Amino acid sequence: MMPGTAAKRRSRKSGTATGNGPGGRRLENHEIVPLTAEQAERLDALYRTHAKRLMSYAYGKLSRTGRSNGEAWTLAEDLTQNMWVRIARSGEGDVLGSEREWTEDYTLKVLFNRVKREMSEHFNLLRSSEAPVDWSDPLTCDKLCPLMPSGCAWAELPEHLAKMVAKLPDAEREALLLRLDGTPNRVMGERLGCSESTAARRAKTALLLLQIDNPELSGPKVAIESLPGWEQRALSELTPAQRECLLRLDPGPRQTLLLKHQGLTDKAIAERLGVRRDKVAEASLCAPMLRSLSAEDMERAA
Repeated sequence: MMPGTAAKRRSRKSGTATGNGPGGRRLENHEIVPLTAEQAERLDALYRTHAKRLMSYAYGKLSRTGRSNGEAWTLAEDLTQNMWVRIARSGEGDVLGSEREWTEDYTLKVLFNRVKREMSEHFNLLRSSEAPVDWSDPLTCDKLCPLMPSGCAWAELPEHLAKMVAKLPDAEREALLLRLDGTPNRVMGERLGCSESTAARRAKTALLLLQIDNPELSGPKVAIESLPGWEQRALSELTPAQRECLLRLDPGPRQTLLLKHQGLTDKAIAERLGVRRDKVAEASLCAPMLRSLSAEDMERAA
């Protein structure tokens, strides 16, 4: 039988609906939507395959909230059981439906998000009778943000990296944080209001922007003499700071930015380099930051 005794007790005490039924209707307490044979079989397979990993995931998150190992494990068990019970009671189509063919990796990510939602609701309930939480407090954020549905990847970044990421444009910063949180491209696109490919490109652009603005994140500087003649000539037209930056980038972004500086369009650059246009766009969006590099930036890059 699907575990969930403790979770069911808490659900009965709370007096709240526990899931979405057919047509998105909220289920009342004790209401159960019978599963089809296929749904029951899939739920059983999902539980046997992922239950232990989801428990460990919840325990890892909860152990960072100041609880003892025993408390964290008990609460992790309770919350993950409640997640399974919600799915079993409501027959939720996104997990058990046969109309979608999800990969196992994507299914696991959906289940991870369900566990995070259970933890979020648990902490929201605890906070409802307390003073407002000060999310600007780093210690508070480090403990509670990982439990929120958004994942708040800030809590996973060291302070010096968080400051670097904070300087990124909004779209690229959001994409990078979602990528750091392990969000699939499909979900990233939905969260950012764009296509999957655009979401992925924004995350890659964010990484390149970080390298340009923070030379310490880039690789060792390549010898300018080792580059093709056209790159050497193009580099000679740049400021010392811009040149130092590009010599630390990979060949693809470096060549794209050099051609962008010469006034070529993304389409022309893609044809010149023999690459896809979306690969060019990842780097060409960084051209404004490259142009803004100053002598102070050059000193940091040295």
